[in-house]
Amino acid sequence: MNDDAPLKGLSESLRSLSLARRVLFMMLAGFVQALCYPPFGVALLLPLTVASFFLLLTGLNVKLAFRVGFAYGFVWFMTDLFWFTRIFSTAAISLWAIMAFFCGVTAGLLVWLPQRLPAIPAWLLIALTWTGIEYYRSELFPLSFGWLGLGYGVLNDHLLARIATCLGCYGVTFVVATVAALIAIAAVKRGSREQVKVAAIAYALFLVLYITPGPAPEKVRPLNLRLVQAPSEDDADQNRLSMAIPGRLVDFIVWPEYSFLSNPLRQRILRAGLEKIAQSNNAYLLFGGEDVFNNMDPAGFRNTAFLLDRTGHLVGTHVKNHTVHLFRDGQKGKEAKAIQTDMGRIGVGICFDMDYPDIARRLTQDGAELLLVPNNDPPNWGPIQRIQHRMMFQMRALECGRWLARADVAGGTSVATPTGVEFAHVTTTGAAKLEATVYRSTYKNLFVRGGWRFGSTCFYATVVLWIVALLRRSRHEEQLIRV
Repeated sequence: MNDDAPLKGLSESLRSLSLARRVLFMMLAGFVQALCYPPFGVALLLPLTVASFFLLLTGLNVKLAFRVGFAYGFVWFMTDLFWFTRIFSTAAISLWAIMAFFCGVTAGLLVWLPQRLPAIPAWLLIALTWTGIEYYRSELFPLSFGWLGLGYGVLNDHLLARIATCLGCYGVTFVVATVAALIAIAAVKRGSREQVKVAAIAYALFLVLYITPGPAPEKVRPLNLRLVQAPSEDDADQNRLSMAIPGRLVDFIVWPEYSFLSNPLRQRILRAGLEKIAQSNNAYLLFGGEDVFNNMDPAGFRNTAFLLDRTGHLVGTHVKNHTVHLFRDGQKGKEAKAIQTDMGRIGVGICFDMDYPDIARRLTQDGAELLLVPNNDPPNWGPIQRIQHRMMFQMRALECGRWLARADVAGGTSVATPTGVEFAHVTTTGAAKLEATVYRSTYKNLFVRGGWRFGSTCFYATVVLWIVALLRRSRHEEQLIRV
């Protein structure tokens, strides 16, 4: 970097690092970054590890920055997403590499952009670029995968996480990246007491917000749920665990995604059984199935959630919008509408729908007072994988300010509060049920009202800055040619 780069003024000891040592330190920083996520969850280190990433870019050109940034990302994702090997075997290496590619791109941009745009504050360039690239990787890239965003690293019952109720998970990412940038800038400007003071205040504020618990969620208009956990097509356990219990009131019974590998409402015997469950419990019944529309095509179905009312009549459906990459998961749905019931408007999503902010947010915008999710975390998943996936659901509950409950096939059955805290979960991967009282809300927070646009705004701002930097370079070169 030149003197206008965001990390200028770095001590000579760091500038003189060989490429091999720099890569080694980057890999170490990536490993520590992985420890900031479950199962260790040392989130207080997150701004420091990201600051180390910024620091180690000093003195590099774009190509070398990409390489060391890639090394950082590869170790980070390989450590946290080691379970890819259980699903994809040796192909997991290519998936880690794809994830790490975005860290390399971020590193290259943080070297190149400040050279072309010296008038823009370094911390702003850094925070915008990191957040913009994370948004693209998580939502726009064809193999979009939002796990391990910086925002998820600090998910907990504290004021820092509440930023998500205003700007979503990307707003939290922006704050973490800003604190990391200020720390990095202060570290390289050792003679500037002002920079050190700003960095110290920023990190202290980060710590205070992280350790200060937020207000408890409001508990009004309760609903009683019975979440049934059982494998697909396991009629015996699904029916047994859904049986009415004398003296126990249930408002909603939720079964997992793919409760049936067909549409049971088109089969007389299955439909009669489902109607009986709803009627005997005097409860709504939500379950997943395959709504086949083309028997000649293996992909000719829609992954659908069906909601029956207390009499067993169908009152609404939801077709999965975000189907899982590389797996047989049906044709995508396009709508996300809340379903009207006599207990208020209910938002229904399906598993992977909740890996992205848009479905929960659109349901809440449409008046959903509670989020219910049929889910399918396979039995071969390990505990780390389950914890990391639960964080996605907790973030959706936090962003929208809604209670969120999901029924899984093997271990992911859980309830999250509007503050992003896991309220309850099953402790087994076998057939089980979880009964919980949740609450409804009609309040629409800043995130739902428009703050959800923050992530995309950071991405498009990064694109604009990149275009402006290209144009500035072209004009500069044109002037040199004329001279």
